[in-house]
Amino acid sequence: MDARRDAPRDAQGEGLLDATPAPVRELDAEALEWGPLLALLGTYAASAVGRAGIGAFAPSRDRAWMERQHQLVEELRLLLNSGAAVRLGGLFDPTATVAKAQIPEAALEAEELLAVARLAQDAAAWQTLVQNPPAGAAIPALGSLGGVSGLADGLSLQPLAEAIERKFALGELVDDASPELARIRSAQLGQQRVIEESLRSALRRLSAQDQTQEELITIRGDRFVIPVKAEQKRRVSGVVHGASSSGQTVYLEPLETIEQNNELVRLLEEEQAEMHRIFVALTRLVAGHAEGLLAGARVLALVDTLQARARFAGDFDCCRPVFWTEESGPGMAMFRLEAARHPLLEKRLRGAGRGIVPFSRDGGRRSLHSFPTRRSSNT
Repeated sequence: MDARRDAPRDAQGEGLLDATPAPVRELDAEALEWGPLLALLGTYAASAVGRAGIGAFAPSRDRAWMERQHQLVEELRLLLNSGAAVRLGGLFDPTATVAKAQIPEAALEAEELLAVARLAQDAAAWQTLVQNPPAGAAIPALGSLGGVSGLADGLSLQPLAEAIERKFALGELVDDASPELARIRSAQLGQQRVIEESLRSALRRLSAQDQTQEELITIRGDRFVIPVKAEQKRRVSGVVHGASSSGQTVYLEPLETIEQNNELVRLLEEEQAEMHRIFVALTRLVAGHAEGLLAGARVLALVDTLQARARFAGDFDCCRPVFWTEESGPGMAMFRLEAARHPLLEKRLRGAGRGIVPFSRDGGRRSLHSFPTRRSSNT
């Protein structure tokens, strides 16, 4: 089942979440404090996507949709109460990222690839959770969402996450991201040692002639250089690569080191080319999982709103409403409140260290459903 059938569209209209079906148009949202209520509920969301989805909630006349929403929230509460951890820290809207990935020869940036990996990990973790729920947690409705993240190509997103993550450490490509990159970086280290030995030899020679400012090897641009007293620069063969702020020191590349530095620059250019090739290859991999990533993000976006509702329900001791049916019989009131409370009022009173007096009312045949209320009339 497509998660988009079960959720509201986010505030930006990016398509991760669908609009509420059959919304109630005759609604005095201001009198009901609907906006502040959604803002309170949004504080329970784990992501900006979830908060945006909650902010677009509207009352609905679609009874089947409402029943399903309550079923999903009830099952999410069951998962949370069983100690299950729902991973949503990597949730974001990947629409723009996967669109970029599908451009021929495009290369996503490292942070974009790592964001995709985190999203894929979270989608895979959700899939694993609903396929192997905690003992005693019956979650058939949530289970129907669990496989969506892999529908696009029949594959889990876990391999995609692992393929990206093993290429990086601390946000940078690791040396063994490819055999060629490992070779190039090893050659760079060797070439740096050759250059440093050459420069140390030059430093010892120039220091003996009192021509160096200090015995220090530094880098200007991509070139290894040594500091030379400004008044001595014409006596030393080499290329000057700038001066200190005081002007007393120039940074000089000795003549015998120029070719060695040139080789190092060539290796640096090779490294950049190989890194770009790796990024392009990973981007193609992301493009191949585009539909799965979007489907997984849609599921997690819905789960984020469900988890927010479940946690809100736990904090405010809410219960699932009972919907009236013809089979309920004539004695069943169509609108009945039992120990009902306004959550915003309750929150304000809690903040003041005060309790709330619940409200009960049998309103007769005035509506098609009852509202969630406290299970107990005691406060």
